[in-house]
Amino acid sequence: MNEFQVIDSVMPDVPPSSADQLATARERVFAARQVFPVSMVRAGRRSWTGMALVAAAVVLIVGVVVALVPRPAVEPVAVTPMQKLEAAAANLAATPEAKGRFWRRDTEHVMRTKNGYSYKVEERAMEVLAFGPNREVYGWQEPISSKPYTAEGLKAWRRDGSPKLCPARGCDKNMPAHSSADLDVGLELADGLKPTLTELRSLPKEPAALRARLLESYNPQVAAEREPWLAEAASQLINSPATPGTRAAAYLLLANAPGTKVVDDIPGTFGLDGLALQYKAGQIVGQIVIDRRTGQFLGRQWLTPNGVAWSAEIVRKVGWSDVRPVPPAKCVRCTARL
Repeated sequence: MNEFQVIDSVMPDVPPSSADQLATARERVFAARQVFPVSMVRAGRRSWTGMALVAAAVVLIVGVVVALVPRPAVEPVAVTPMQKLEAAAANLAATPEAKGRFWRRDTEHVMRTKNGYSYKVEERAMEVLAFGPNREVYGWQEPISSKPYTAEGLKAWRRDGSPKLCPARGCDKNMPAHSSADLDVGLELADGLKPTLTELRSLPKEPAALRARLLESYNPQVAAEREPWLAEAASQLINSPATPGTRAAAYLLLANAPGTKVVDDIPGTFGLDGLALQYKAGQIVGQIVIDRRTGQFLGRQWLTPNGVAWSAEIVRKVGWSDVRPVPPAKCVRCTARL
């Protein structure tokens, strides 16, 4: 009997053995046969004794082949960016909120430009938006710095005598900060959609229900096309005093908006490292960046057509507390009531 035919019938799923593996197995089988002298077999042993030896050899060979054949590598299951976003959104929805009377968001604005100089300059400013009880609203923007951000730009700036670059702190002593926007529209999500803080906090926490609720306010007479209008409302929601559940639902609503895709290999030029909801606005690519683990909104950045980040809004602080916001001195129209 051909022992290797027996193996093939017993183990049809074992990969074909190599020549070296077969040679090693044969040597072990022959060595096993020598343990039982031939004279004992010829001295009246029944015919099943030979079959027992063959069976023992088969068991031995099976063990040898299994030991010699390498186990196939187990490939890790790939997790798509969309699945990562869903997990991040679930974590955000489960996050408890801090308590407080005032909601405040501090955002750092960064922009890289020539701004009239012969070298590239990076401008930074801090913007604050806050809401309180009794329809109070606060908002201001304060310049931080302007400086060259490349080695070549720094050399050119020094050749010019290192002039003071503006806007920056101290550039305008009469107006160190100014109102960042029309505070009356601080809670406006899209054209024709301006909820109160209470209404904003009561929006649904499930994507389909949130979509339906937002579309109740859509008016084709005053707004753009429906889907872009809805995407604008959702993109404002994720950076608002809405509940964590509503903001998580807005992520998923945006992820399914026409022209939007979830990406996980974004350029972290301004320290924005996470998942991104990416969309196009003309020739400019916009990215809404989200923390992969917590689902918290990190900020937005804009890329040139060739993928270079040139501007960003970075959330530095956000949440509820009992600390009343205090605008900088001489800040005109930085407080109001909605």
